[in-house]
Amino acid sequence: MGSSSKFPKIAAVIVAAFILQIVLVVVDRHESPGKAAVEFSKAYFKLNKAMEKRLCSEITEDGESDVVSDYLYRVADQAKSEGFDVSWMKMALLHIETETQMVDDNVAEVRINCNRRRAINPVFALVAKIFRLGETYTVEETLTLVKEDGLWKVCGEPFALIGG
Repeated sequence: MGSSSKFPKIAAVIVAAFILQIVLVVVDRHESPGKAAVEFSKAYFKLNKAMEKRLCSEITEDGESDVVSDYLYRVADQAKSEGFDVSWMKMALLHIETETQMVDDNVAEVRINCNRRRAINPVFALVAKIFRLGETYTVEETLTLVKEDGLWKVCGEPFALIGG
């Protein structure tokens, strides 16, 4: 007798949850300086060439060299000189916090605070977390982002990307 009246309530909750999920997915696609800084930082520490998508044209259109390829080469060379494969240099970011300060409509400064840990493969990360193995390093950086073609892109000198 009472079980037939529960069905409409359960159906309403499921429909509301589905609608809420769609709204959250749409909101998450919103372009923001903080989201761009996190995306770039994750790609940078994972040694993913995709970081190039989040670099401003000021950096990527440097006629002398390919900044991202040069950086990846330097990291691979450092790993080799230390006796490791390049995968040893990959890091995963944990506990990411951002603070965004808008300089004007098209320029923002994003302060990123997080921890990084070796990310050779997912199993290593899981075992390291469970048994508290490996070191955790603190990352504190302020990135300058500029809006180009409707996307926020990292400019300036992010992390150790540019340099020798």
